[in-house]
Amino acid sequence: MRWALFFLILIGLELSAQIPELSADSLNPVASDSLVVIGNIHLSGNRITRDKIILRELEFKPGDTLTPSEVEQLITYSRQNLINRSIFNFVTISPIKNKGKMDFQISVTERWYIWPIPILNTANRNLNSWWESRDLGQLNYGVDLRVENFRGRLEMLNILIQFGFDQKLEARWTIPYLTKRQYLGLGITGGMQWNREVIFATSENIPEFYEPSSGFAREYGYGILDVTLRPQFNFLHTLSIGYHHNRFNDSLWILNPHYAPHQEISEYFTFSYLYKQDYRDYKPYPLTGYYFDIGLKRTGPGINGNDIGFWSFSVTLDQYLNIYKRWYFAYSIIGWLADKSEIPYFLTPAFGYLGMEIRGYELYLINGQNFGLFKSNVKFEIIPKTVKRIPGIKTEKFGKIFYALYANLFFDMGFASDKLYAADNPLSNQLLWGYGLGLDFVTYYDLVIRFEFALNKQGDYGFYINLVAPI
Repeated sequence: MRWALFFLILIGLELSAQIPELSADSLNPVASDSLVVIGNIHLSGNRITRDKIILRELEFKPGDTLTPSEVEQLITYSRQNLINRSIFNFVTISPIKNKGKMDFQISVTERWYIWPIPILNTANRNLNSWWESRDLGQLNYGVDLRVENFRGRLEMLNILIQFGFDQKLEARWTIPYLTKRQYLGLGITGGMQWNREVIFATSENIPEFYEPSSGFAREYGYGILDVTLRPQFNFLHTLSIGYHHNRFNDSLWILNPHYAPHQEISEYFTFSYLYKQDYRDYKPYPLTGYYFDIGLKRTGPGINGNDIGFWSFSVTLDQYLNIYKRWYFAYSIIGWLADKSEIPYFLTPAFGYLGMEIRGYELYLINGQNFGLFKSNVKFEIIPKTVKRIPGIKTEKFGKIFYALYANLFFDMGFASDKLYAADNPLSNQLLWGYGLGLDFVTYYDLVIRFEFALNKQGDYGFYINLVAPI
């Protein structure tokens, strides 16, 4: 797929808190090669967030001796670190001369941290696939209670209660810093899920659904423990162990003998390691920088004699470039490999799920045991990041907003290698591509709304709406 790099096309957006341009002269009026000694660091605006959480993200500390250009660069990196923790809407870092040293005033605008978010979604893979049927009987409703920056320590507490077509109960507690040095973290997740309908197979790359006359097609319980290590600002190691318990309706094996091991109850463990490097300027909608991850996962061994057991390897590389003034370019390369082809259908990945889309194929499922995906964007900044105040709202948590608008041209392509289901699914085992035009609206609280018109290799076209950045 190397020739695909010639099709790359990107755009970006700089959603950074506004700070003055800093030059060597503004940091030290003497000479550009003079050294700057870092003095005191003053914090303001963090009514809930602990000081140590902010100081952890700074790439300089009192007593450091640096050149003015180094200080300017570290200010930029420190602000990006703070913005990318997703607990502040705005961050300003201002240098202040003080008796031969350089003090800093760091001002943050905290977000609102307690969100009882109403759930109103569909049981489908995405909004675009639900729109094909517009079946209101498949709606889910409930509440997703999120307490972000819990205890002011960057922790996340999440309790989800969902009713409707599919039902779900989940609790999650993420503790990024367990130790005094703020390197080691922990995440605990547990839940139950009841699916009234499941995808049991694909035919002509269209998902086929099974819904029993009563009860649920699948009942799923799970518990996951994550241990994280963040020794540096842009590096993260995650070790995970999970327990998974499935109870399937026995009709699924009649419909698809490969759906799952031939037992009513399927239990298994998962073990995984994921390494990340993240240098994006703004995670929800990056314009510059890069992201890289590499992971290894063991699914299985199974419990009670079921034969689930395979290794999978994944890698992702995303890069974001400012190519000229308000023009941006980005590309993403994703690979997924498994060590065996006999993977149960309910564990087989596919193009068409969130994070694995070829734009233009949103309504299809393209299964495979091995994948390669290339995505690219060229973007033009129609409305640069604009900061406004909403009249009548005094709190800066909601009253001070930013927004930006981007037009983009995109090209994606991918290949799914399928050794089990290709006979009935012609889109597998061939190079696919899609391209089109889009409009992206970006605003505070990590909100991204994408409107896209896409065409694919087969000549299909459509208009799609998505709520996350494309790359």
